[in-house]
Amino acid sequence: MPNVQCNDTDVLCPVNCEGQNLPSVNFDDCSPEINESEIEWIAVAKSDGADFADVEDATEWTTRITQTAAEVPPVPDDTIRMIRVIGDKPAPEIQNRLVSGGRNLQTGKTHTLNLEIDETNAVNYEFARSTACNATYKLWYVTRAGLVYGGICGMKAQMVLNLIQARGDGEIEKYIGTVSWKDKVDPPRANFPLAGEVNF
Repeated sequence: MPNVQCNDTDVLCPVNCEGQNLPSVNFDDCSPEINESEIEWIAVAKSDGADFADVEDATEWTTRITQTAAEVPPVPDDTIRMIRVIGDKPAPEIQNRLVSGGRNLQTGKTHTLNLEIDETNAVNYEFARSTACNATYKLWYVTRAGLVYGGICGMKAQMVLNLIQARGDGEIEKYIGTVSWKDKVDPPRANFPLAGEVNF
């Protein structure tokens, strides 16, 4: 399976038994680290948008983030849109293959983020409609804990958002959808340098 994100799969996975490593672990009775898991931002770029030199560099992010499309897009267009969501990432769908010797090999995973957007102004509506065009995006996602997933390269993923209009007094419109990509391992994680920001 092609590695669709330039992450550290080659470092994590040994080429033979001699290369197998037991990575470090850390558990602490006095101050265990926990991280809030709800996804609150999706950072979206064009599929050919530039990689980051350092995904934890605030200047790189602020230079690229713009919420408004230019009449004449820059060339190259490396801009990033920050989409505020309520989201989660369940366990990926795992593809396995039974090979000789009774060995069971994990050959790939399909990862899916479930997203909900509840700010349904006209601008966001047009963005949601545009996801019906089967485009591939480069994206990262940020959790409430201030962690960004995707590494320097992001994930090449497809995003589909649909308008949901529920019946009943007080119900609100929402755009509900998914982001999905294929990769053998979970994406690299880093500290999001703009954590706590609410406007971009």
